[in-house]
Amino acid sequence: MSFVSIEYLGLLVVVFTLLHATDRKQFHNLLILSASYLFYAWWDWRFLSMVAGVSLVNFWAAQSIERTPDSRLRRNVALSIALVATFATLAYFKYANFFLDNFYVVFGGFGMDRSAPTLQIILPLGISFLIFQAAAYTIDVWRGEHEAEYDPVKFLAFIAFFPQLVAGPIERARDLLDQFDQPRTLNRARIREALWYLLYGFVLKVALADSLAPIVDSMFDPAQMSGWSTVLGTVAFGLQIYCDFYGYSLIAKGSALLLGFELKLNFLLPYWATSIGEFWRRWHVTLSSWLRDYLYIALGGNRRGNLRTYQNLLATMILGGLWHGASYNFVLWGMLHGVALVAWRAFGAPTNPTTLPGKIIGWTATMAVVFAGWLLFRASDWNALVVMLSALGHWEWFSVHWDLMKAVATVFVALGVIEYFQVRNRDPLAVMRLPRVPRAMVTGTMLFLCLAMARQHHATFIYFQF
Repeated sequence: MSFVSIEYLGLLVVVFTLLHATDRKQFHNLLILSASYLFYAWWDWRFLSMVAGVSLVNFWAAQSIERTPDSRLRRNVALSIALVATFATLAYFKYANFFLDNFYVVFGGFGMDRSAPTLQIILPLGISFLIFQAAAYTIDVWRGEHEAEYDPVKFLAFIAFFPQLVAGPIERARDLLDQFDQPRTLNRARIREALWYLLYGFVLKVALADSLAPIVDSMFDPAQMSGWSTVLGTVAFGLQIYCDFYGYSLIAKGSALLLGFELKLNFLLPYWATSIGEFWRRWHVTLSSWLRDYLYIALGGNRRGNLRTYQNLLATMILGGLWHGASYNFVLWGMLHGVALVAWRAFGAPTNPTTLPGKIIGWTATMAVVFAGWLLFRASDWNALVVMLSALGHWEWFSVHWDLMKAVATVFVALGVIEYFQVRNRDPLAVMRLPRVPRAMVTGTMLFLCLAMARQHHATFIYFQF
């Protein structure tokens, strides 16, 4: 069930109506759980057992940890069981064929058939987000940072909360689980805020990201052999993935607000960053903080000298790249960002330049790394990457490049105007605080774009595959 489908709109309206028709908390949680499982079953009901299984293992483990505060062994065993079961689920569905293929390659030299069949595994929707959210909860209980939950309905609803189930944000127990105990309040200000997030999210996805999708696909076609196609296609993809994922996150936030929940903003204007570290504090914020808190710090962080810090940064970003998918292009993408983070730290580059020349240089260097990374991210396999890089030796200009430039410029200007107001006012709702007439013009234009493009074919949200 896509966020830009009539089915999702119907589900949201029904849940919203029933939720605010009564103030019974237990009914609210059961309603949200039922709606969340229906939402996931709409894609494939067979994987509901996976969602429930991961949830229940961590539900049990957290209680076992809390009930044995004086037994370090039992606490560690319960945590280990939960993490092994949780990440084994992720490893099977997402990485089994990847490791199997590499096994055949390694042992092919010893006479093994390299063309041996792979497993026919369907990747469950949003499995990486589900796994990380469940694991973070159990680790937080083990660390003593949150109490274990004993209400199964509430906990299952927290893990499967449908606005953020399949593409995040990855929420912590202290941020989302505790909200299930609070009354579902709604007022005029919250409704306006929610509607703005929904409208802006739809525009980003439907009007901007989806308009770039066919252009990006054509530029990443192996048949193209022009450096302009590689460069312009990569820039277009950088805008597409941002509008696509940011749009999803805003629709998720707006949907949750209508139901009385606050989700984190997963994007904080990342293309305005002036260092690679700042970019990662602004891009996919909940994944970045998860990798920092549960991986980078667990490896030792920056507490054991510069060399160990660089190793930890590289390991964290490479694993963060592998989180996106079982493919070497994601590993290379993560490695590039890891090397950039190390370089920024090693050469003493300012994290947040304060002078205008410093900001310009920092922004230019940051965007060079980010968009070079998008080429690695988008190239689906090694052959495609080689073709795209080889094309940089040929700079023929074709008429299609004018169309691509116009499309990229249109999206860039539309996005830049709105984000300028947000940056200047340091407020993601800056447009909603404009005087009535300009605000009505902006929102009216957005609504017109959504309605005008509602009937066109919409590309699947990019991050659904992760």
